[in-house]
Amino acid sequence: MNWLTKISFPAMNASIPELSPQEIYDTCTGPYYHGAPSAEIVSTIIEKGFAWEEGEARTQSTSHGYENREYGQTGCKTPVHHLGYGVYLTETKNIAKQFGYGSAKNLVEVYITKDARMPMINFGSPNTMMKWWKSMGYDCELAKVDRVAATKKLTESLASQYDAVLYKGKGIYRLLDGNQVCVYNTNILRRVNKKLSQPGERGAKVRRKVDNITGKILDRRPIDKDISELYNNREPEFLDIQWSKGGRDRNVYPSQVDFL
Repeated sequence: MNWLTKISFPAMNASIPELSPQEIYDTCTGPYYHGAPSAEIVSTIIEKGFAWEEGEARTQSTSHGYENREYGQTGCKTPVHHLGYGVYLTETKNIAKQFGYGSAKNLVEVYITKDARMPMINFGSPNTMMKWWKSMGYDCELAKVDRVAATKKLTESLASQYDAVLYKGKGIYRLLDGNQVCVYNTNILRRVNKKLSQPGERGAKVRRKVDNITGKILDRRPIDKDISELYNNREPEFLDIQWSKGGRDRNVYPSQVDFL
């Protein structure tokens, strides 16, 4: 899950587009997290986008690449990284923090567009995982003499079919680094910018009329017309609001607040 700089394809040297919380809700899945070595690298990612290195594993651990040896009893060496070369993300913030040396300042939060080509796999058995690697273009004979080249070949095959792959890592115990995503096409990534919120949208601010306490809209849900008429208020929906004081209220009528 390291951010590195050598790349031959297909990362874009451009900042990640920003959307409002409502646009994120409507068009993306997530959040996903990436742990970087420092806050400075986080700033670079935000400014210029992601890149990654195509080379051997940097450490002798599955967190930063597989050791150059046979995978289980498959008779074949592993690729350098579990899903090939790419931008590695996780659905679990605490896992990302481990890659960011325990600091939330070293995290990048991103979302993935709903139209992205992103299959989900969940293989716990080395034999099953190896069969999938081979079906995706991994060459065991090439891996014997040049594991990097074999991993590049795997990555090229995956990137030609998918924008990203989600590995759920779910079994009796958590497998590898849990739910991880490898992104090959960084054009599918988005960041949320709360400042882009429009009045009344998710993420927008409101003020409670009765006491002027402010809050943030977390969700909106329609009220059944029959229920609304039964209580004679004819309100169209409930707002789910996190107040700056007093916690969260999931049943706020729009007429009870001012939209800021």
